[in-house]
Amino acid sequence: MVVLDGAGLSLEDVAAVADGAGVEVTATGRARVERAAAAVAQVALTRDVYGRTTGVGANRDRAVGPTGPSPGLSLLRSHAGGWGTPYDDRIVRAALAVRVNQLLVGASGASTGLVDALVDLLDEAPGGQAVVHSVGAVGTGDLTALAEVGLTLLGERPRADGRARATRSNAGLGDHDALPLMSSNAFTLGQAALGCLELERLSRRAMTVYSLSHVALAGNIEALGAVVAHVTPFPGAALTARTVTDLLGTDPVVPATQLQDFFGLRTYPQVHGPLLDQLAVLRGVVEGLANSGSENPAVDATTHPPTVAHHGGFHTAYLALAVDATLLALAVSAASGLPRISHLLTDPGAGLPRFLAGVDAGSSGLLIAEYAAAAGVERLRGVAAGPNSLGTAYLSAAVEDDASHSSAAAARITAVADDYRHLLAWELLTAVHAIRLRRVALRGPLR
Repeated sequence: MVVLDGAGLSLEDVAAVADGAGVEVTATGRARVERAAAAVAQVALTRDVYGRTTGVGANRDRAVGPTGPSPGLSLLRSHAGGWGTPYDDRIVRAALAVRVNQLLVGASGASTGLVDALVDLLDEAPGGQAVVHSVGAVGTGDLTALAEVGLTLLGERPRADGRARATRSNAGLGDHDALPLMSSNAFTLGQAALGCLELERLSRRAMTVYSLSHVALAGNIEALGAVVAHVTPFPGAALTARTVTDLLGTDPVVPATQLQDFFGLRTYPQVHGPLLDQLAVLRGVVEGLANSGSENPAVDATTHPPTVAHHGGFHTAYLALAVDATLLALAVSAASGLPRISHLLTDPGAGLPRFLAGVDAGSSGLLIAEYAAAAGVERLRGVAAGPNSLGTAYLSAAVEDDASHSSAAAARITAVADDYRHLLAWELLTAVHAIRLRRVALRGPLR
């Protein structure tokens, strides 16, 4: 069970919910929601409040009348225009966890009925989750995705099992819950959270794979010593050098054959360290946004009288830039594995049979590993080379005249993670085979 309180949601918590853990909402979080809902209702009696007494987007200057169809339901129906492949169940669950936690910050003015309905949706058995399409957001709120969630709560859209049914708590939903529900980047954040965790995991595995290549190539451990912290004064470089040194030990299994190794061995702290540093930045941005009430307008129920502010906290430039920088750093680190594979396969100075073919001199051995890795590096570079943060958009009569496109950036993490995983696998296969040909007995953590 993951406890949601509007303040302490971590990437690990998001992943736990994505994998099926239940959620529990704290009484403190519910109280904040109740106070904010009462506060915004009070403010709306004396001044206009976007989306409550007015329309949305360019219709911010149009009053919403007391007659006619339900404005909240109309808003959900008008925005539920997502398309493309539906998100898988893990991303939907991750997004719902983020959305509930954000509401518990108490800045949206939503009712506790909305919180309860979202929790009920998370409590559904497999097949009971919302079907949410992945295309439609531009990094200023996952409007289409969350509108689909809203209609699912009301029973207007089918679940993953093909049946449409309302959640148990949908009776508590009000007209003024629609905009607070949609005013979030929860799906983008959920996808980024899961992607960041996976890249963190792979980046740790990468240091073990590199260490095996270092043994197989009889690398010089001097380039990984304490001097790294002085010549490259960044946390990621120091952590990389320290981790690899701990794996290799100060007494190398195989004595170094070169005074100075090729770059793929010698500069690993300098090329892998930036990835670790950027992943730390990405984690901080995702967790920061997942624990913030960025809904527009924002309610502050702690002032007397309460205040409502119309703002741009939904704009996720921080997230788009953090993802772009992480993917570029990943491309740099991943590419360094290709020369290690090439040296393992063809470097005469390594003292290994060509292509690691063993006793059969004419065999191609693992020749294809170099080709497969080169193809993977190029695929990864292609995904990383187009930063989404440079894009923009002019929408809703140019009232919404900028966009971060963080939603497209977050989607790229999944694609590159799979390529990175395969690249590490090819280097691991090559390094382990080379170590076996050397008849080296590993010791310590690498054993």
